[in-house]
Amino acid sequence: MAGAAERGARWRENSLTEEGVTMQMRQLALASGATVRRAADGFVRLARLERVLALACILIPAFLVLFDGHPVRQSISEYYKMRSDQVFYFPLTAVSILFVVNGIVKERQAYNTILGTMLAGLILFNCDAFPRIHDICAAVFFIGNGVVILFFSSLKHNYFRASVAVVILAALLSCFAFGLVTLFWVEWVSLAMIAVHFFIESSFAAEEPTRLPPQLQRAEAAS
Repeated sequence: MAGAAERGARWRENSLTEEGVTMQMRQLALASGATVRRAADGFVRLARLERVLALACILIPAFLVLFDGHPVRQSISEYYKMRSDQVFYFPLTAVSILFVVNGIVKERQAYNTILGTMLAGLILFNCDAFPRIHDICAAVFFIGNGVVILFFSSLKHNYFRASVAVVILAALLSCFAFGLVTLFWVEWVSLAMIAVHFFIESSFAAEEPTRLPPQLQRAEAAS
């Protein structure tokens, strides 16, 4: 009788232990599920941020020309002298901030913080009063973005990188070798390539895997 009672006590103890483990698994699944859902929401918001950045990069030169009229100035930097200079300062400052925020939020893309800082320097130090500082900031911003696209893009295929290199090279040759276009158009082409890169990055951010492990999925379903 004593042996049967002891076996019964052990069985109840094991049952309680298994039940406790199951409850803990369910609680962990619920907490992890909430964390994953928050992470997924964060990726979606980040994707939207990158698409806003892409749109701004494409549209800013168009707005500058629209508000300043013809002829088109030699470079985007020249537009700080336009009558409605807020059209120059406000959107470029916003883009600079978005670059910095993107670099802070996405730890693997911290280089965007540096690029955003360079863009801020380009805006703060105009091309007439501070030509050397302005040129350095502009060079780091545009060359830095080119390096990022060519070597740090999430796109695994090389055709996009090769296409970017060909387009930018063609724009540079058209400006500096053949004099067919001004620097303004080269800068606009570069911004367009940056925009395409951000659109691609945003698609990867939106599809970032945020699934629970199978064991926690089963526990969450059981709850």
